[in-house]
Amino acid sequence: MEFELDEERAKKAYDALVKYLAASPRSEQECKDKLYQKGYHRDEVDFAVSKAKGYRYINDEEYVRTFLTFNADRYGRKKLQYKLTQEKGIARETVDGLLYDIVTDEAERAKCAEFARAYAQKKHIVDRSEAQKVAAYLYQKGFDYRDINSAMATLFDVYED
Repeated sequence: MEFELDEERAKKAYDALVKYLAASPRSEQECKDKLYQKGYHRDEVDFAVSKAKGYRYINDEEYVRTFLTFNADRYGRKKLQYKLTQEKGIARETVDGLLYDIVTDEAERAKCAEFARAYAQKKHIVDRSEAQKVAAYLYQKGFDYRDINSAMATLFDVYED
């Protein structure tokens, strides 16, 4: 059975999408998921999304830039990558291209060291006996092992002096 596009429903799908996008920017996958959740057929969803993309209401590359602007200082690269690819449904190539341009290696290392220092201070960790807690916290925040090891070395060299 061939599905014929119902223009009335397709326009309603587009209107619903615009209303959804008015609240905040969304990824293309989030938009599709929302319309499917509302009961629209694939052809209606494709029509609405392509029309919104034509007006540049949906732009995954711009979404990644905005997301990183507001969240880059909250998480490590791995967590940011996970949130954008798995939770927001954006292609990994799009995410990686922008992520490594915007969040430099030096900035990532410095951020990791700062997170380690703040966590150790908050939890009153002053020696290597509880270092694993700090490392686990940093890993959960999405930092790479190299950055964690560097931060741990710096943190406990400072505390042991």
